[in-house]
Amino acid sequence: MVLPLSGPELALTPAEASRPDATTSSPFAPTEGTSVDFSGVLERTVDEANRLHAVAAAKTDALARGASDDLHGTMISVKEAEISMKLVGAVRNKLLDAFHELWRINL
Repeated sequence: MVLPLSGPELALTPAEASRPDATTSSPFAPTEGTSVDFSGVLERTVDEANRLHAVAAAKTDALARGASDDLHGTMISVKEAEISMKLVGAVRNKLLDAFHELWRINL
């Protein structure tokens, strides 16, 4: 049985909701006093995609060997890895488009 995630303990009061730290934070958000480094964000994103791919490969291997019977979890891991790799590919393509656009600018 799955319990719902609603209840008074999960609700934010209006005062709490207006605080900047009340929202969910991104793992790529800068910490206090630091600046955003695009190359660092990109590197962490690629590392996370590689990690998801490794997890999916390990789960697929375990399922194929018969060491695991978690087909559902394996398929979810494979799809997560696929989506993250598509995201990395899309970002790469946008960066190349921007580079080519800058290359065509006549000064």
